[in-house]
Amino acid sequence: MKLSLVAVLALVPAALAQEKGSITAPTPGQHIAPGQNFTFKYFGRADYGVSSYDYSVWLVNSTVFDKKLSFEDVFTNGWFFGRYDYANYPAVPYSTHPAPKQLSMPNFTKPQGGFGAGQTASKVNFTLLVIEEYADGGGSVGRKLGTAGVPIVYN
Repeated sequence: MKLSLVAVLALVPAALAQEKGSITAPTPGQHIAPGQNFTFKYFGRADYGVSSYDYSVWLVNSTVFDKKLSFEDVFTNGWFFGRYDYANYPAVPYSTHPAPKQLSMPNFTKPQGGFGAGQTASKVNFTLLVIEEYADGGGSVGRKLGTAGVPIVYN
């Protein structure tokens, strides 16, 4: 079987896309209302020679990406959706805590419990952020952390 140079080059973007995790749903710029369920799909960076472990899903104020990350008391606002695992061999051969197919957008107007008060918000830019734990043959002290994000609008 012969492959043309064009056919081989067409495969390069797909191979490069595997170098990091990606969020394929929701889509960039999608408007999501408070309390609305929305489709969530994440593809981890696991591949031959790279093992993925757990990943955390956050909704963060998009300004976190507008400035250099520093260690401050409060660097952004956000919401924790949960910590999940991604099936990949040999690190996690069988996912015991996969992400749900849908997440539910929090309603920030409701009190958060304790001293946490809610606040009305409309058409606010947020980023759905995944922080993934992974490792490869390069070695590291502890697991490596990688991120993937998609901008959404809290409507």
